[in-house]
Amino acid sequence: MKQKNVLVIASAGGHLTQAMCATSTCESIYLVSNKINISNGRIKKSFKIWDTQYNPFIHIFNIFYAVYVLLVTRPRSILSTGGPIALPFALIAKFLPVNFIYLDTLSRVTELSNTGKLIKKHSLYDKFFTQWKVMSEKHNVDYIGKCFDILGENGYDVIRKPTNEVPVILVTVGTNQYDFDRLFEILAQFPLYNDDRVKWVIQKAHNKISKTPPNSTIVDMISRDQMEAYTKEASLVISHCGIGSINLMLSYQKQVIFVPRVQEYNEFSDDHQLQIANEIQSDRFTVLYPNKPFPIITFDQLAKFPLIESPVDTTNYRLANIIKSYLES
Repeated sequence: MKQKNVLVIASAGGHLTQAMCATSTCESIYLVSNKINISNGRIKKSFKIWDTQYNPFIHIFNIFYAVYVLLVTRPRSILSTGGPIALPFALIAKFLPVNFIYLDTLSRVTELSNTGKLIKKHSLYDKFFTQWKVMSEKHNVDYIGKCFDILGENGYDVIRKPTNEVPVILVTVGTNQYDFDRLFEILAQFPLYNDDRVKWVIQKAHNKISKTPPNSTIVDMISRDQMEAYTKEASLVISHCGIGSINLMLSYQKQVIFVPRVQEYNEFSDDHQLQIANEIQSDRFTVLYPNKPFPIITFDQLAKFPLIESPVDTTNYRLANIIKSYLES
């Protein structure tokens, strides 16, 4: 029996993390994203598409690019977890014998994402899923569960090991194009920032850092594999509150200080990171809200945060199997 091609559309970062979880039981997929920074044996071929955001001309160009991708891959079904790059594919699929399955992002707790709103409003889908029960009732869409254990509700057997002789603090701001200068201003006031006994690894993206730690590695953008390697060795992670980062930190059972991006400071177009932050606070995950003091962590405390040998699998395979059944129908 000939395998039915599946095309996955997802913006880099949390959208892509969720898409890979949701299709984890599919043997192979084609992928379209705005950044190709992932390696996975299930991906037959990747297509890089232009970021759309607010540029209408790029949307128009991407319609033609979507036609090209669809001609090359000839999918039976399309899955998208969002990002505006999904819109041209949803529009074209409306006129083709192609199933368009939309899974709205976990990061939208109280409202549909902007992409989700457009797809829902214009009925550009064959199946529309949300990952929060309250959203199902509010917007008349199907609740499917969460694509990974974002609330840390499952127990995991892990093999722990002592922290490195020189403890590592990892800072990540994700792939977002918005500035996040506030985070680096906060970090500069953190006593361990100036402690040469601590190794700092800072993924800063396009942001500028006026003062760097004495013992540090500064990078702009790195691949998912590189980020995972840094995460594995980190005693503490300081991160924006993006879904991709939450997923990775859960996988390595990290002690994390999440600093949500907020709309008030032009760090994002909305406050969805604040919404998700309210859901994930735990003994392991500390949330630093705007205008609140940075948690006090001493070097001795940092040196006692344990590492684990291997990541745990937080994927929701029940959800993945449901998605697979629709993609292959």
